[in-house]
Amino acid sequence: MSKLHDYLKSQENLITASVDGKTLLDYIDRNAEEYPDYPALNTPANSEYSAWDSISWSEYRDVSKNLAAGLMSLGLGPGDTAFIMSNNTKEHNISDLGIVYCGATPSTLYKQLKSSQIEYVANLMEAKVAVVGDLELFAEVNAAKEQCPKLEAIVLIDGYEDNKELDYVHSYHELVEKGKELNQEDSSKLDSAIATVTPDSLACLIFTSGTTGKPKGVMISHKNVLWTIESLFGQMIPATKFPRIVSYLPMAHIAARAGDHYQAIYRVGQIFPVPVLEDMRDALPTIKPSVFLAVPRVWERFKGGLQARIEENPKKDLIDKAIKNGLEKVDYEQRGEKVPLGINLKDKVFAKLVFSKFKEGLGIMNTEYFVTAAAPMNKDVHRWFHAIGIDITEIYGMTEDTGPATIGVPGNAAESFSKKLKVDGLEVPSVLNPIGKVGIPIPGTEVKVLDDGELCIKGNHVAQGYYKSEEQTKETFDEDGWLHTGDLAEIDEDGFVKIIGRKKEILITSAGKNIAPVEIEDLVKPHPLIGQVCVVGDGKKFLSALIVLDGDGGAETWASENGIEYSLKDMAKNEKVIQAVQEQVDEANSQVANVQGIKKFVILDKEWTDSSGELTPTLKLKRNVIAEMYNDEIESMYEGIE
Repeated sequence: MSKLHDYLKSQENLITASVDGKTLLDYIDRNAEEYPDYPALNTPANSEYSAWDSISWSEYRDVSKNLAAGLMSLGLGPGDTAFIMSNNTKEHNISDLGIVYCGATPSTLYKQLKSSQIEYVANLMEAKVAVVGDLELFAEVNAAKEQCPKLEAIVLIDGYEDNKELDYVHSYHELVEKGKELNQEDSSKLDSAIATVTPDSLACLIFTSGTTGKPKGVMISHKNVLWTIESLFGQMIPATKFPRIVSYLPMAHIAARAGDHYQAIYRVGQIFPVPVLEDMRDALPTIKPSVFLAVPRVWERFKGGLQARIEENPKKDLIDKAIKNGLEKVDYEQRGEKVPLGINLKDKVFAKLVFSKFKEGLGIMNTEYFVTAAAPMNKDVHRWFHAIGIDITEIYGMTEDTGPATIGVPGNAAESFSKKLKVDGLEVPSVLNPIGKVGIPIPGTEVKVLDDGELCIKGNHVAQGYYKSEEQTKETFDEDGWLHTGDLAEIDEDGFVKIIGRKKEILITSAGKNIAPVEIEDLVKPHPLIGQVCVVGDGKKFLSALIVLDGDGGAETWASENGIEYSLKDMAKNEKVIQAVQEQVDEANSQVANVQGIKKFVILDKEWTDSSGELTPTLKLKRNVIAEMYNDEIESMYEGIE
């Protein structure tokens, strides 16, 4: 373990003492009593997102307790479980807390799940109540209920009038009013339920998105949540109170729960839900978030959108010069070298004339830090954002460690973090936020790499295990408290972690070569034509790839610039498109060893989405599903090969 790792690990007791004996409900009480009128949850006042309606922290606590009393009248209580299926709305957050106030455990399920998938999860967790956002989601939950003997009630946020004849269906709004009356008459039953909630109680169950096999329910405690956020914001990142947080990632994912819901509770923040990703362009300028977290695919979309606008801008030449200068500056910084005075001065000028306009247009002028998480970020995309003054920090972690395990030091933390290291006699790494690496352990955490290359993590953010799955828990969480991540990694001399790939994703060619596909995939993806790449070749003589054209604007822009009619189906067979993709593949192949190169590829004539089955809700590849769905296309690339 490096001196830096030793230093970070030594902060464990300090972090633990800060949150000892506390639960999320203690922080809700603090917020409601010390900041009663501060806004907590917002709802867009119109479809243009030009204004927002808010409820305060005192109102948030009151309505959550009232809903809890209503839920208890349906039979929900300490030790029970309930799930939520809904868009990101204030009612979603209130329902989550309402379930916790009952002494029960909440879980959010992905909206894309079909009735058979809901049935599996609901029965595994023995859910007693489901809170459902709308009629479309209700149809799937209601179909699942027939095979869920423990599921006694469905609470509908919108659409109750269409289903009120069903005796097990209840109105969310009426339940809140009923709970209010119950609490006014006698709140002792609710008070008793609240008293059962301890730091070791489950704050939530999060069901993994199932890239391999059936979803597993990760048991995350109040202590896990509070310890994690204290590690990040109490010890590492100097962030101000009262953050403005945009909530658009699904609450079924740890990134949204930790980064939106729980962070807001811990830091007295306010949440702005944006249920539709495409609305982000309208919403961000009025939200003005102080923190912005996105998965790599969203950052790629932002880059594509900005580049399309640059192409149409009359000052394109100036912008190109600014970005070129910015890229030179980033390259010096990433090598740990002093940036030449001329480049630095030009960058300061371009920051005011050019890059500030980008931030204004995106609504992120006041954003303190930018984060990418949930999947590896393409290095070229990461470098490009750094060049335009958006200093994205990569966080690595997983549901099983409550989100973050390692982090690059964000720009706003660099000065204070460096000062702390110097005061304690440690050498400051020359690059604090290296592109292509996922940072150093968050304070209080230990990491190590086993002989086979697997990364392991230890700390108070590591979850309790998998719900009702002792065998799978033993496979992932060992007796000494180490979480076996399944990721292959390296740790450099400065203590920064680099992820190589997933153990289970390693392709073994017929010649016995072990290859992580992510590296070559990331080299192919930056072309505007290309949306997704899945490298295949397990047990084969060479690697091939399935390539999906970009349906988020990149392919359309390329088609327009190259005199081709935009149609993903037709473009997949177009010789000009095939040639452009071949050139990109050739360029990628030139940057890796021969055995890692892509020898053949097929361009598919459809998009991959979470609803079509090839991607998880956080847009990661479901490799086993893809291999099955496109077996014929894969085998066609190996026909005649002995």
